[in-house]
Amino acid sequence: MSWQLWVVMALAAAGLVLLAAARMRHARKVFDDITDLERPAPTPAEPAAQRDELARARARHLYPQPDRRRSHG
Repeated sequence: MSWQLWVVMALAAAGLVLLAAARMRHARKVFDDITDLERPAPTPAEPAAQRDELARARARHLYPQPDRRRSHG
């Protein structure tokens, strides 16, 4: 009866190893896509803040605009 428990544990461990290997392979592909030096550069006419949401958030953080809704009148 105890050998069956070891078989189940071995199968679970093998499944976890296969899942981890698949995730690492996917992560490697994503990393290679990000660090690819042959990809075309973004056009200079397009400001960085319009390319993606992260760039817009970074621009808002680095260059805060005065709040126009508040008036002292």
